[in-house]
Amino acid sequence: MPRLLLYVLVLFFLLNFCPNVPAHALAPESSRIELFKRRNSTVPFEDKGKVTERVVHSFRLPALVNVDGVMVAIADARYTTSNDNSFIDTVVKYSVDDGETWETQIAIKNSRVSSVSRVVDPTVIVKGNKLYVLVGSYNKSKNYWTWQPDGSDWDILLAVGEVTKSTADGKTTANITWGSPVSLKEFFPAYMEGIPTKQFLGGAGVATVASNGNLVYPVQVTDMKKQIFSKIFYSADEGKTWNFSEGRSDFGCSEPVVLEWKNKFIVNTRVDRARRLVYNSGDMERPWVEAVGTLSRVWGPSPKSDQPGSQSSFTAVTIEGMRVMLFTHPLNFKGKWLRDRLNLWLTDNQRIYNVGQVSIGDENSAYSSVLYKDDKLYCLHEINTNEVYSLVFARLVGELMIIKSVLQSWKNWDSHLSSICTPADPATLSSERVCGPAVTTVGLAGFLSDNATQNVWEDAYRCVNASTANAEKVPNGFKFAGVGGGALWPVSQQGQNQRYHFANYEFTLVASVTIHEVPRDATPLLGVSLDSSGGEKLLGLSYEEKHQWQPIYG
Repeated sequence: MPRLLLYVLVLFFLLNFCPNVPAHALAPESSRIELFKRRNSTVPFEDKGKVTERVVHSFRLPALVNVDGVMVAIADARYTTSNDNSFIDTVVKYSVDDGETWETQIAIKNSRVSSVSRVVDPTVIVKGNKLYVLVGSYNKSKNYWTWQPDGSDWDILLAVGEVTKSTADGKTTANITWGSPVSLKEFFPAYMEGIPTKQFLGGAGVATVASNGNLVYPVQVTDMKKQIFSKIFYSADEGKTWNFSEGRSDFGCSEPVVLEWKNKFIVNTRVDRARRLVYNSGDMERPWVEAVGTLSRVWGPSPKSDQPGSQSSFTAVTIEGMRVMLFTHPLNFKGKWLRDRLNLWLTDNQRIYNVGQVSIGDENSAYSSVLYKDDKLYCLHEINTNEVYSLVFARLVGELMIIKSVLQSWKNWDSHLSSICTPADPATLSSERVCGPAVTTVGLAGFLSDNATQNVWEDAYRCVNASTANAEKVPNGFKFAGVGGGALWPVSQQGQNQRYHFANYEFTLVASVTIHEVPRDATPLLGVSLDSSGGEKLLGLSYEEKHQWQPIYG
């Protein structure tokens, strides 16, 4: 497990701040349009060879991808109601001019057998100029997929679309040609871990292509014991044959999203009424390991973690030369399945920064998809108004500016700390000193330095600040005096989203201090406590008049 570090140092001062963004809206420079408009937008509906423009009640389950320079938005077209078990096709919009104009297609149509025939949960992979879209298919069943007694009415389909572009008179156009959907049901084993299986669906949203070229889908599986769990479903031959990974999530994990990070897969899963569980998977043949030292259990589904979770967008991108992950998740202040206030997060797998809210006000904005293309950031997400859904297309201009500013701070501090000469022997003359090991930034999650405002000691990495009491600001730090003087870093008191959740398992806390007056009695200097008062200590360190350090236990 990686060891993450919390540094409390008072030696350095280099920060690059950007203006604070209101927590209730897009950044000022950003904008959006209603791309799929509820009860208004039409799609070319085909039945028995006849095509008509049909108004759609609701659009859900967005995926936004880039295919050879063509932006493609994919979603459920729910014709009659927003219900999961209604009449649904897979709709596609695509644009060659960065979202200024769009063309519309039906990519996958349902069987047209009944009023509840449907194809659902599109999960999309892009490889070259091809789109691989995985959907679940149902003919007559009216029950939610996990409630069905078996898989007799279920199928899992893969449709491949090929994007072609042409230019005439200086104008570029594109088209997507779709092949007939192919059933992959034959690759679903009758048993997993000795338990009869029932069905599986894609995690919804965007999946990935591995560095070795494999097509990799995160999927959610149900078995005959009505348990749901997440696995990886992959192909090494361009979709001709498919296999399931050996590893899996715990039971209760659904709607997984996956990305490749430093030659391993990170699988991020929804857990209803509990924090999201995140797993590391080294390869397809080994069990998954929960990422308790980094991202697992950071994000809660609601302020009290007692409400339903949500699908999330989770993607690895390179911005300003840094490989980072972008993650979206609603705060769900309202509770139940409303899932309001969609937020965007940034992480490098050790620091976690809240970029801010990318929906507006308290609108319900559960499912989403983020795309970084040509140094521009976009988000396609739901808006639920009285159970009628639209999809909005947002240009996250201001949010990208914030991300770049934060990444510059991270790079500056990493470079600065790594370049400092720490004397191997502090007793030697400065002109004769030999540098010891550099300050490590691997696993460095937080750093308190020189920047501060009234009663707030700011984290140089701009993640979680500390508070101070009886503190006098001095160069490169604080001077604490009197009863209760000191700094409090609220590592485990961040509410819904616990960016330092790793501290429940392992951490290192380092402080650089100057003692101006030797105390007569042992005086606590540094400690870890389970409560904000400092009364319920786990471990501490005190200094006493004989110039000795004494540990404090409990």
